[in-house]
Amino acid sequence: MKRKQHIEKFAKFSDYVLGHCPWEFGLVPDEKGYVKIKEFLQAVTEIEGWRHIRKNSINEMLLVLPNPPVEVDDTRIRSKNHQNLPAYQPCPEPPKLLHVCVKQKSYAAVLENGIRPTAHPFIVCCEDLEMAVKIAKRRAPHPVKLTIHTRTLMEKGVVLRHCGHGLYLSEAVPVDCFTGPALPQEPQIPKKAVKKPDPVEIYKQQAQAGSFSLSPAEEKSFKSKKKEKDTSWKNNKKRLRREKKNFWPDQEDR
Repeated sequence: MKRKQHIEKFAKFSDYVLGHCPWEFGLVPDEKGYVKIKEFLQAVTEIEGWRHIRKNSINEMLLVLPNPPVEVDDTRIRSKNHQNLPAYQPCPEPPKLLHVCVKQKSYAAVLENGIRPTAHPFIVCCEDLEMAVKIAKRRAPHPVKLTIHTRTLMEKGVVLRHCGHGLYLSEAVPVDCFTGPALPQEPQIPKKAVKKPDPVEIYKQQAQAGSFSLSPAEEKSFKSKKKEKDTSWKNNKKRLRREKKNFWPDQEDR
């Protein structure tokens, strides 16, 4: 296939993904129809035949085609026909169960505080568990699967919005509105007992080495005692001289 034909085919496919049914690929455009380029590429490269697509492919499409069906705004991309996308309307009768996945490292906080939006203004809940896992694996390789009970959620006053076939949006999911696996317990590693050094062994090692090493405190104490000893000897010598002179006062006259 010629290069230009391949680019035209990719342009039509991009228009289909972004402008007609993004929910089929787990994408949720914002109110202006934009999707992050990174998320768009993650969704496209999951499909056989488009795994080679990169950001350069989008730039090439915009340069080669005189009227490309998509447009880029900094880090976002959308279809020029985004007006065909349905509005996100509140859903009064959602499915009884929805699915969402979270990262393992944030699961403990989720159990304590509930599910909160991270990458999007809303939490993307899926009717199909496989789609929920696919979306989550774009951010973490081993996500934790959670099941949302929509009746309990709506009793809490949380509004679910329908954003395409099988996808729903929620501002938050309180703690008692979902179920998930038990939090794995961290293995307790026993602390190693600190073995005190044997004074006999230390003495043997120092004797074999031919020298003894002192700690800073012992060395300071040793120097202090040596200084006191030297001073005491000099004082005793002076005292003896004075006593001798006093005992023989006229020794110099003789």
